[in-house]
Amino acid sequence: MQAVSDELAEYLNSSKHLLVCDLYTLTLFNGNVYYFTNADRDITLNGNTYLHDTCLWKRQQTKINNVLSVDSMTVSIYATPDDHIAGKSIFQAAHDGFFDRATLALSKCFRRNDNEAMYASERFSGNVEIKQCGGLQLQLTVKSKVQGLSQEFPLRKFYPAGTYSSNGSQVSASTDGNSTTCVAPFKPLKEVVMP
Repeated sequence: MQAVSDELAEYLNSSKHLLVCDLYTLTLFNGNVYYFTNADRDITLNGNTYLHDTCLWKRQQTKINNVLSVDSMTVSIYATPDDHIAGKSIFQAAHDGFFDRATLALSKCFRRNDNEAMYASERFSGNVEIKQCGGLQLQLTVKSKVQGLSQEFPLRKFYPAGTYSSNGSQVSASTDGNSTTCVAPFKPLKEVVMP
């Protein structure tokens, strides 16, 4: 359950028709932040203007769990060659790796008839991966930031030391050589030991 302002509570109780839209905050790895909405007009909230006419955003439904879970969401961006991000068309930016290590946050926004935003609550945020790109569609998979909690050992870590070998369920090290590296996981298999 989320706490809301008195203004929003009054609006929800008195209005027959609710105006709701999605707000997308895309943060690239270089720190540039872009704001988009699926509303029919630009939305201004907390000094940020969410653009409605740059490209069309469509997403899957979200679900709320009462337990810690790793979830993902698919977001489709429909754009034309005239839609730009970071000085390039959206598809060229995706091809050039601008979406690598980017994050995307989705908020649900309640607004008045004049498109004044009253309240926005963040519904989902995560790391962006490009699922598919082609034609007029760029499809992103947004994976929850807690996805790393399910890993038993950090990935892509290198541990300098001696020679490692596996004998059944034990890992033994030799001090005879010091020119090798063990690649995670710490209990290496034959394919991850680099001589």
